[in-house]
Amino acid sequence: MVEKNDKAVRLEQVLLHLFFVLASISIIYPILLTFIASISTEQSIIQKGYSFFPSGFSGAAYKYLFETNDILKAYWVTIRVTVIGTPISVFLTSMAGFALSSKKVWGRNQIALYFYIPTIISTGVVAWYYNIAYVLKLKDTLAVLIVPSLIGVYNIFLVRNYYKTIPDSLSESAELDGASPFQIFFKIMFPLATPITATIVLFIALGYWNDWYLATWFIREDDLYPLQYYLYMLHTRITSDASSSQGSGTAIPINTVYLATMFVTMGPIVLVYPFVQKFFIKGIIVGAVKG
Repeated sequence: MVEKNDKAVRLEQVLLHLFFVLASISIIYPILLTFIASISTEQSIIQKGYSFFPSGFSGAAYKYLFETNDILKAYWVTIRVTVIGTPISVFLTSMAGFALSSKKVWGRNQIALYFYIPTIISTGVVAWYYNIAYVLKLKDTLAVLIVPSLIGVYNIFLVRNYYKTIPDSLSESAELDGASPFQIFFKIMFPLATPITATIVLFIALGYWNDWYLATWFIREDDLYPLQYYLYMLHTRITSDASSSQGSGTAIPINTVYLATMFVTMGPIVLVYPFVQKFFIKGIIVGAVKG
């Protein structure tokens, strides 16, 4: 009986590993194919489509992207926005989640409702734009790409629900020893919330890295274009350049440039994800299901 159980367990492990191998291949396959296509010649894609074995290789797409410093400027803007905005947003989100999870905070349910209402009822674009552009005077500044996204209600509720899983006895014992609320948060609660903190770090960093919407409303200076908005403008420019170059004999590698932009934007985030992956699943599950 034991031998049969051992065989069943081994078979289950083999099937499970096989499943994850196939799942990994299904994810890696399109990424690798897209990368090979991005370094293929334009003519090869037109004639043969996407292929692991193109008729020719070319770096024309990446040369076109980096022929000026504009994309590097956009990269620098996005890096600054992400590096500055992420820790500030994580700090504010964690503090708000901790406060809403504490039973000693008066009116915490009403405050939570106050946070929740704007997610279902919007004041409108006009009021939002006027406040940011004219009341706060953030238009055409780096801050306008950071401040409007500092607080995310979804992230606050994730953090709040995670803090509810931490026994109250820890904070109560620290309070009896004379610890202030800030000491309780920074020295006890925050270190214990590493999984959910890593989770919202990933969410917030991705949000800042991929944001282009704020730039469409508030940025008119080329030097302040974030990466995603710059690439959006670049795609529009490619169409115009391709039309004007038809008679000059200089072809713009439209298809390969579109593919190359994907790798230009996704690289840094792909490098960050492995460092938070081990916390991600635990943080998102606990933060989402705890009432």
